[in-house]
Amino acid sequence: MHPFFWPVLIWQLGRAVAQVRAAGRQGALLRVMWWGGVRIEYLGDAAPSPSAYRPVEPTRKAWDDPVWSSDLPADLLTEAQRSIFPCTCGGSGRPRSGLTKGASALSPITDTS
Repeated sequence: MHPFFWPVLIWQLGRAVAQVRAAGRQGALLRVMWWGGVRIEYLGDAAPSPSAYRPVEPTRKAWDDPVWSSDLPADLLTEAQRSIFPCTCGGSGRPRSGLTKGASALSPITDTS
């Protein structure tokens, strides 16, 4: 847009803002012409009422609530854990292979090439 038309643009923008506020909307999509004319293409959502805000109520109990506690005796807890999570190390539940035991203890070899 040529600077000659900037006063027209500012005047048209002021009118558009006044129309959007009079309609009670939050925003609008505007189209600006090359000569500074402004046209409102789409109006935004209606401004929410400040009295409509209510905090969200939780849908579940807090973690420290007794409803989450277990009735399982403590001596059965480890047995139950073993039956649910049988793999103590590795994917098959067997101990790790002896071939990889010292793999991290190897000393680095210097490259002489």
